[in-house]
Amino acid sequence: MSSVISNMMATASLGGNSISPPVANKILHTHKYLNVETPDNYHWMKDMNKEKRPEIISYLTEENKYTQALHLDHNAKLIETIYDEFVSRVQEDDADPPVYKAPFHYYKRTEKGKQYPIYARKKGDMSAPEEVLLDQNQLDFEFQSLGLYKVSPDHSILAYSLDTVGDEIHTIYFKNLATGKLLEGDSLKGEEIEWTNDQRAVYYTILDDIHRQHKVFKHVLGTDPASDQLIFHEEDEKFMVSIHKSVSQQYIFISSASSLTTEMSLLDAATGEGNLRVFSPRKFRHQYQVEHQENRFLVLTDGSGEFLNFKLCSCPLDATSADNWEDILPYDPLVHLTGLHAFKTHVALYSRTNALEQIQIIKSSELGKAITKGSSSYTLEFDEPLYTVAAAGSSSQSYDGSILRFSYSSPLTPPRVLEHDTASNTHKILKQTNVPNYDPSKYVMKLIYAPLPKGTENATAPGNTPIPTQVPIQVIHRKDLVLDGKNPCLLYGYGSYGISIDPDFQQRVFSYVDRGYVYATANIRGGGECGRAWHWTGKFLQKKNTFEDFAAAAKALVEQKFTSPDRTAIEGRSAGGLLIGAVLNRNPEIAAVAIAGVPFVDVINTMMDDKIPLTINEYEEWGNPNEREYFDYMSEYSPYDNLAPSKHFPDVLVKAGLNDPRVQYWEPAKWVAKARVVHADHAKQGKIIVFDCKMGSGHFGHSGRYAYLKEAAADYAFVIDRVAKSIEKSKS
Repeated sequence: MSSVISNMMATASLGGNSISPPVANKILHTHKYLNVETPDNYHWMKDMNKEKRPEIISYLTEENKYTQALHLDHNAKLIETIYDEFVSRVQEDDADPPVYKAPFHYYKRTEKGKQYPIYARKKGDMSAPEEVLLDQNQLDFEFQSLGLYKVSPDHSILAYSLDTVGDEIHTIYFKNLATGKLLEGDSLKGEEIEWTNDQRAVYYTILDDIHRQHKVFKHVLGTDPASDQLIFHEEDEKFMVSIHKSVSQQYIFISSASSLTTEMSLLDAATGEGNLRVFSPRKFRHQYQVEHQENRFLVLTDGSGEFLNFKLCSCPLDATSADNWEDILPYDPLVHLTGLHAFKTHVALYSRTNALEQIQIIKSSELGKAITKGSSSYTLEFDEPLYTVAAAGSSSQSYDGSILRFSYSSPLTPPRVLEHDTASNTHKILKQTNVPNYDPSKYVMKLIYAPLPKGTENATAPGNTPIPTQVPIQVIHRKDLVLDGKNPCLLYGYGSYGISIDPDFQQRVFSYVDRGYVYATANIRGGGECGRAWHWTGKFLQKKNTFEDFAAAAKALVEQKFTSPDRTAIEGRSAGGLLIGAVLNRNPEIAAVAIAGVPFVDVINTMMDDKIPLTINEYEEWGNPNEREYFDYMSEYSPYDNLAPSKHFPDVLVKAGLNDPRVQYWEPAKWVAKARVVHADHAKQGKIIVFDCKMGSGHFGHSGRYAYLKEAAADYAFVIDRVAKSIEKSKS
């Protein structure tokens, strides 16, 4: 394998006027799946060991040197300018509204120049002395991502977890808040926790070898973790386990869920004693959620697809199987019920319709009893045509009170934290995020549409659930922008897992918009913006609809005179990177520049290796390629397997993290190496493919807020620089 290093090193010329990219050696490996043989010259880049082989590190280092020279050094002044713009729009000394948990007010704040938040509390009222519970800036890790942060019910112990390399494997620490010292014997390898109400113990989840939360243990503080009691073990590798406590604090729920099926169990949260009780036994393709209110449990169920967008039911506390569930609201196939918070006197029901989120308040008819079919309700109203609302976490809510806390923002309105009083049906703004050097009156936001591409209009979802006939596209631009088709544009997309890219406030995008860019987000199928049918018609054997929708969105932006292809950049991350890779194979002419962040591009080879973290539970999103129908379909769109020469292939920035457990580094590395060979004439056209692999982080890049902004500034600079070159070329 030493020839791999020498070959790479010899071809990476970083001096003078001519900068050549690294050329990875070709070592033929033949994959054989279902009697189909596929050659792979770059399989050698794959190494699942924690310590990667030297030749791989050497290759990635050479790629980073090339990126440094051709992009980061070349754009250094522009990167610094954009970074300064980002920081200028940040209130660097800031604090979240406190959450009152008697007798303390808990809050998080930031200080100018410091990378990480400071978590603190004050006793009695906010004029009291501050007690710092956790200051991440004092921790000695180059990378640190805070996982959980939970104070015990008696306020004496802080539990928090850290990932210090970017692999999303956390260590849980317990801190005595009276002494400020860690409880050394109680540190755990784990992901989620919930305290018992007597604060003697915690329940926590652990990961298996494929990065799946699969077990729940009970740890009694002060005892040896090796003796912790196993509470639950999910053996089906398609399922992942999570735990949470009801807002009422009476129950701890253990959820075992795949992409298609849910089973929930519950424990008494008082002491954690007693037997684990299955709420309703799992049934394939039946998904449900549970919350507790007074004398009943509330259930959101999809009825195994019959009620794909979920309906709201309830059941007695002692009779929880599905045959005991009674309807509270009639099912509406056009409204996706996404979650709920239950309080003593009311319920906040979260939903999505027409690509916008809503909050419905349902009030109990009788004190001490849960909501029923006859309970009165109303829906919160918001003025802007585009916006997003998000529930504050359960820890920010008070079960006994009349107040609902939530956040609101829009593409032009910075985040607000609001409290809605259900007793008076009134809002109060607790915090309006201050964004310096920003004037919303200079901009306009709108929702435009692209018709569903021809041949995809008849896509179907379970329960004959209807889907919209158009692809929504969120657009922001300056008010004074002339829509003449000559504006640069950044089009962002994702389109997988039912995840919604909502119209919220992102201060960074104004560094595009202030330069005359149109910033657009395509809400394509595979995402959840238009309900679960929107997701279903962009997964499994309908996945190609995702790519067709994105191309249709790009075409609509051109037809409606926002931009032109030679002025368009496209971007996606993770599964959105798959989107970019597939679109560049199928419709490379739609853009001049592309960013593929941590892209899932080696679809077949990854999905056929069940030892790669998180692969098996992905079968229920993409399909199981061990079945020939899915293998053939996925083979038709896998970006790595479908690279083909095209004069339209754009400038591309590809990003990865060496420690990424979600999309392993070798996928983008292989894709870049092969793309440079397939598009051999690319460099002759003055175009570049650069690969930036962060050697000390994972899927989400840098952990510190300033470091993250610097990384984002580099991405913006790449787009702005390469789009400018494309425009200049089109004029010549």
